[in-house]
Amino acid sequence: MKVNIDERNIMNLFEAYKNRLSIAESVYSKANGGAKLDHNRKLVTAKGIENINRFMNEAFDASQGTQRTDMGLFKKFTLNLTTVTLPNLIAHEIAIVHPMSSMSGYITYIEYSIGNSKGATAAGTVTNSTFKLGDVDANYTSAQVVTEAKTATGVTGDYTATLKWRPIVTGSVEIINGNKTFVDNEGKLYLAADTTFTTQKGTIDYDTGDVKISEGEYNTATAVFVNYVYNNVVIPQNELPTLKAEMKSIALVAKARRIAIYYSQMAAFQSKTDYGMDLGDQLAEKAVSELSYEIDTEVTNLLVTNATEPADGTTVWSKTLPVGVSKRDHYCGFTEVLEIAKQKIYDATKKFTPNFMLIASDILPVLSMIDGFKANPAASVNGPYFAGTLSGLKVFVTPNITAGTFVVGVNGSDAMSAACVYAPYMAIVPTQLLQFADGGTSSGWSTLYDLKMLNPLLVVKGRVTA
Repeated sequence: MKVNIDERNIMNLFEAYKNRLSIAESVYSKANGGAKLDHNRKLVTAKGIENINRFMNEAFDASQGTQRTDMGLFKKFTLNLTTVTLPNLIAHEIAIVHPMSSMSGYITYIEYSIGNSKGATAAGTVTNSTFKLGDVDANYTSAQVVTEAKTATGVTGDYTATLKWRPIVTGSVEIINGNKTFVDNEGKLYLAADTTFTTQKGTIDYDTGDVKISEGEYNTATAVFVNYVYNNVVIPQNELPTLKAEMKSIALVAKARRIAIYYSQMAAFQSKTDYGMDLGDQLAEKAVSELSYEIDTEVTNLLVTNATEPADGTTVWSKTLPVGVSKRDHYCGFTEVLEIAKQKIYDATKKFTPNFMLIASDILPVLSMIDGFKANPAASVNGPYFAGTLSGLKVFVTPNITAGTFVVGVNGSDAMSAACVYAPYMAIVPTQLLQFADGGTSSGWSTLYDLKMLNPLLVVKGRVTA
């Protein structure tokens, strides 16, 4: 993974904004049952604050004429919004978050694959991708060669082929051609049924690997597969199993979300005089809230859209009560469906198990009746929110999901172990406040980030039916 911030500067960044990070952690802890900010949340928050602080300092210094007298307070208020908003995005919980230091960036990773064909394993077969493990060939590095495909050199005459891995161990060759099986004995081929080796059908050279089956003894329309053992100890070796590495990358390009606020001088005066509220601050807070809501919703929508429901129906569960079973006992059975969904992800990747769950709001009543579900204390929410934990999964309710639908997924500590990446370039940043002769006051709020699916295998979808 290419990191966009020099590791040597991270501690300086944390030290420079330690007070704001302390505020961020306090707010986050109250909203998440006492949990602490992890390293990555602190990094994203600190980098966002730094970018906004630098941007606003330069912008405000350049055009004092458009500023209201308490612009310093407005800047402080803006930084406070960023301090609270960034670490509380649920994007941190369901996607890997990596801030970008430029408009575009990329995620680099290494993919490992088979270098040369051996037996049934073809060259180029991915064996250890960053995102999943390939199917294991237990014989690839051994002396055993299993189901090496060999096509006839012609449709008439004797069948000839050359086995790749040699020298071949005497008596180890087995050739399968349709319903016929040939075995070797001292360099000669016989039908496997000919246990006394009386009728020769062909020959094999153990040193060169050359195989010949007599004309009329094989079926030219049927594939030929060979199993054998070669001596992988002697030197020099004719072939060696090989693993190769290839650098790959995923491009990131930041895209914008923007919203403006606009209010009149008279409305601001009335709001302040009659109700003691700063109308500009209220509108700014709502603008930031709208952007953060849309960011979280976009992340959850990406995961829901890319999650696949298994065709075997094992992640579908019905709320209908079986005869003689209590509602609580029946609802506890929903946890089996979750374990099956976890299994699906592990089986597909062989290296990951889920740690979060997205649900429609109508599934929460089901979870509330399950032993082991630990609800998060009620708090003010803004769209998707953290509802609690169940079976090792953090559960998030999100409004942009079809009723009765749930998704389990994986979000690890880096981009290689996460279903998707949220890459902010510009955190939520305001323009200068402008006041016009007619009393109108306006300001714009913008954010730049990219959101990219990394590994669809890390999300599985299920349903709860009525």
